[in-house]
Amino acid sequence: MLELKQLSICNYTSAVELYRKMIEENRVFDERLRNLDTDDKSIRKLLQYSYDTENNLFFLAYQRNSAVGFIDSTRVTKDNGPDEWYIKAVYLAPEYRSSKNFEFMVYKTEKLVRQKGVKNIFSNALMENNEANTLWENLGYTIESDKRTKGL
Repeated sequence: MLELKQLSICNYTSAVELYRKMIEENRVFDERLRNLDTDDKSIRKLLQYSYDTENNLFFLAYQRNSAVGFIDSTRVTKDNGPDEWYIKAVYLAPEYRSSKNFEFMVYKTEKLVRQKGVKNIFSNALMENNEANTLWENLGYTIESDKRTKGL
C-alpha cells in the first residue's frame, strides 16, 4: 500500500526527480507541462507554489520509504462562479502503475478538496489515452473533449 506525504523541504528533491521522469516519459496531460525544460531550475520554479496548502495539494507517494509517484493539484478561483480544483499531474513509476494506486492518490486528493469546500474537480484529458480515460471514468469523472470533471 502506498503512503502519501505532503511536499516538504525534506522530500523536495524526490518531487523534482519524479516530475522530470514524468516529462521525459511524455506522461503529461497538461499542455503547459509538455514542453517544460527538465532542468532542476525549471521544475523547482514550477513547484514553488506547491507549499501553499490552502490553494495547492502536492503529495508524494511512497512505497517502502522510496518515492514512487506524486499527484499535483491546485485551486482555480473563478470571478463568477464557485472555485474548482484542478489535478494538473499524476505520476507513478512504471512498476507501481495500477488502478489501485492511482485511485488511492486521487481519492486522497478528493477528500481534502471536499474539506476545503470545493464542489468540482477536473483534470485535462488526452482523448487518445484510452487507458487513462477509463481509469478516470471508473472514479466517476465525465470526459468531454479535453477535460475530465467530477462533482464532489
